[in-house]
Amino acid sequence: MAVEAVFAEAELLDHPAVRAAGANGAVLHEVAAESLAKVLDLRSPQGVVAVVPIAPVDLDAVLDRALESRRPVLAVIELQDPGNLGTLVRVAEAAGCAGVVASPGSVDLHNPKTVRATAGAVFRVPVAEQVEPDALLERCAARGVPTWATVGREGRPLETVPLGGAAVVLIGAEAHGLPAEVVERCTGALTVPMEGAVESLNAAVAGSVVMFEAARQRRAAATAEGPATDWRPPAQDGTQ
Repeated sequence: MAVEAVFAEAELLDHPAVRAAGANGAVLHEVAAESLAKVLDLRSPQGVVAVVPIAPVDLDAVLDRALESRRPVLAVIELQDPGNLGTLVRVAEAAGCAGVVASPGSVDLHNPKTVRATAGAVFRVPVAEQVEPDALLERCAARGVPTWATVGREGRPLETVPLGGAAVVLIGAEAHGLPAEVVERCTGALTVPMEGAVESLNAAVAGSVVMFEAARQRRAAATAEGPATDWRPPAQDGTQ
């Protein structure tokens, strides 16, 4: 992603990163000390700001990447907390996901709080925005990509779900989770096993647990151990 311009206080114009941006064509602007604090939403900005273009990402490009790399995609449906979305984009990179998909009604990926929460991952992880859930599920079905809805209760136990290849995992809104009609259209539903009286996990925590389980399964498959994917519902009479 090319940097178009950099605004920096005088003492930071000689920073290696700023010089590198200038050498690659970015226009460098010197700004007065403390002036950035007046226009940014940070209490203590670091004295340098870069301007980069926003390149839209196509849903099919993300699914292509998932199929080619045999890695999962994280899809957020109406996720509204910027910290949660930013954390999940960061987790997607750390867990080796193929990309992220965000539905309408989700917080802006380029909200300053979201960008900071990604810790730079927003510049490296492909994120397809404004993707309707119906369009996502239709494209996944057409291309043979399984879709897994995360639910708080009564889903298939996480460790039994095959996530070692291309798949899309859907995470719902903080307050009410995934819409029932979305869950019904998915390949299946999964649940993170929990103990105690906890009703649900924070969206970012749940997504993190699922994505790192997918990474564990890939590592296990690579060492010929294989993930545990042979779970089936118990018989109604209680026998196995």
